[in-house]
Amino acid sequence: MSQKIRVRSLLMGAAFTLLFVLLIGRLYWLQIVEASWLVAKAEAMWDVERTLPAERGTIYDRNGQVLASDAKGYTVVLNPKLINELGLAEEVAQGLAQTLGVDERQLYEHATSRDDKGEFRKYRQIGNEGRQLPEEKAQLVREWKAEFLKEHGIKGDNWQGVTLEEGQMRYYPKGELAAHVLGFVNKNGDPVSGIELEMDETLRGTPGSIQYQKDRIGQKLPDSRPELIPPKDGQSLVLTIDQTIQHYAEAAVKKAYEQFRPKSMTAIAVDPQTMEVLALVNYPTFNPNEYWKYDPDKDFRNMAIQSRYEPGSTFKLVTLAAAVDQGKFNPNATYRSGSIRITNRTLNDHRRGGWGEITYLEGLLRSSNVAFVKLGYEMLGENVLREYIDKFGFARKTGIDLPGEVGSTINFRYPSEIATATYGQGGVIVTPMQQIAAYAAIANGGKLMQPYVVKQVVDSETNEIVSERKPKVVGQVVSEDVAKQITNYLEQVVSDDRGTGKRARIDGYTVAGKTGTANIVVDGEYSSDTWVVSFIGYAPADNPRIVVAVIADQPDLGGDSNRAGEVTATTFKEIVSQSLRYMGVKPDSAMPAAVASLGGDPLETVPDLAGLAPDAAAEELIAHGFTAEIVGDGAKVVGQYPAAGEKLAGAQQVYVLTVPQEEAPVPNVVGESLRDVVQLCALLGLKCEATGEGYVVQQELVETEGRPTLRVMLEPLSERAAKGEATDSEEGSVTETDGSEEDAGTPADESPGDPDDEGLPADGEAPEGEGAPA
Repeated sequence: MSQKIRVRSLLMGAAFTLLFVLLIGRLYWLQIVEASWLVAKAEAMWDVERTLPAERGTIYDRNGQVLASDAKGYTVVLNPKLINELGLAEEVAQGLAQTLGVDERQLYEHATSRDDKGEFRKYRQIGNEGRQLPEEKAQLVREWKAEFLKEHGIKGDNWQGVTLEEGQMRYYPKGELAAHVLGFVNKNGDPVSGIELEMDETLRGTPGSIQYQKDRIGQKLPDSRPELIPPKDGQSLVLTIDQTIQHYAEAAVKKAYEQFRPKSMTAIAVDPQTMEVLALVNYPTFNPNEYWKYDPDKDFRNMAIQSRYEPGSTFKLVTLAAAVDQGKFNPNATYRSGSIRITNRTLNDHRRGGWGEITYLEGLLRSSNVAFVKLGYEMLGENVLREYIDKFGFARKTGIDLPGEVGSTINFRYPSEIATATYGQGGVIVTPMQQIAAYAAIANGGKLMQPYVVKQVVDSETNEIVSERKPKVVGQVVSEDVAKQITNYLEQVVSDDRGTGKRARIDGYTVAGKTGTANIVVDGEYSSDTWVVSFIGYAPADNPRIVVAVIADQPDLGGDSNRAGEVTATTFKEIVSQSLRYMGVKPDSAMPAAVASLGGDPLETVPDLAGLAPDAAAEELIAHGFTAEIVGDGAKVVGQYPAAGEKLAGAQQVYVLTVPQEEAPVPNVVGESLRDVVQLCALLGLKCEATGEGYVVQQELVETEGRPTLRVMLEPLSERAAKGEATDSEEGSVTETDGSEEDAGTPADESPGDPDDEGLPADGEAPEGEGAPA
């Protein structure tokens, strides 16, 4: 018995000894042989590294107004598991749908979302509508959640079924303003278009990081020393865009777009001395804060640089400049208008039969195609004409600092295409930006310049200028003297009653410009009732401060191309007249007499609009050379200012009231005179308080003594011009009123013409459109 116990003890001792040896060996292996690997793995479990996002640079207009910046953004997160434990999926979907403006069925799908195992998820975002919300929208969600918890008896405000995650978002405080210039950054942080895409490397910055050690529940260890690499914020940009001029352009284009319903519409404003882009507008447009709601193919396209079209008569500038520069243009020489034979084709004036024997100057004023065929095809010839087309920059892109610019197409296959190119059809397809650069070259004395949008790159922390763009001359297209001659001729296109640009006249300012109307090619043939219409001009003609191009693609003109000027010249006039006042360019007091001496009538009688529908009232005003500001959404006109029967110069705005005073919204009066504001207050029954003198730079609607009051701040033009922007602190006299007193290829057998804006012939014959068969 004792022998068995002794053996058993020896075996157990040997087993324990073996296990001890194995344990020591394993410890040796782990502590010595594999120690570095295990430590590294443990540290990887302890260590936490978080990315610190860099703030994207801010984008400003030329006067320091913020156009794009980073801001706090909030993302709505659902926990379907918690929501469905309480059986509240339908209630959550219904409440959030109303708060966020999202489809309820879509939200219900998110609130009941399951994983691959069929279990409710614990984390679910709800798409673009619920991501990166601004503070105002996030507050609405907080308020809804508080009511929801109270309604369903859920105690405490820390319920995780619906939460908001704070992050960073790109925000565009002006909404649609300059959308095609700015572009946008999507909710994944990727730039998609515009300056945001073109200057992404400059704006983006470099993310940083922070690294520290944590315990098993994720808390930072007390003795852990964090390693911090701070982020480097992106640099900011100052653009050439002027927010005020951009607003003028957008308002004018929107008005024409809504009235004439073109397929698209574009307006560009530049400083001819530098080619800084002051405004760039495309319609249809979009709000970059809600980019997902729009059609990318239709709404995001920047037609100013990404669309090409046959320009029509605005391209006659090139032929005219070449003829003047080569000594071929004699304004007093005569020719037979109407039609001209080129090889096997007959090219016609837009008025079939023409105007008889007329001078070349009159041919320019009336936009005679035959005159330009004789100048460009017969007198200059293909080589010289092509040389000037290249000189004016149509053989290459402009090089503007915006993404996606396309070039022109200049293609002369037949003699007839050379001839039609002299008046901007056939083998000539160009972009709006190329066109305005050509007109700016004449306006500034003959220098073709590169357009640009980014004026300065600024350090976001120190506000120091990192780099500044300087104007760049691409080439001298004509001499300064020749440019002045061309300006003189273009001025007469607007000021002379025979001119096609008379709708662009602006009281007190000389305007030089040219109309254009080009037929659209449909199924290989020129349509007889569909056009691209345009007007490009500059003012004041003797010292140009602004050049504006307006292009409308297929507006509804009721089949009458002679109405083209109602769309483009009128829009041009509205933009330029407001912009010149804003820029502090004083009108020439001698201008009305000068206009009258040319046969024009600088004063028009304001028509009586009472009882008319708003559209009919607007058409009536346009017919008299005025612009309309419709106030309210009523069906009939119930009031107007100025009153019917008053005599005003052209380019003036008439306020048209369509609702009772108490329901009327207050229109934007920035840039208006005190007299206009006082009369508008009388029209709307508002009390008016004005501080300062000059023109309105700021407005605010408040209540004083229980009565709505329009407060405006005014500044003299000279002060605004000196500062380059409006001020918010100027003291001055105060004026009050109570509102109670009345205070692309050409078909071989057809020829495009150019139906510019011109009245019916004296004999009653209707003007011919473009594209009439030979």
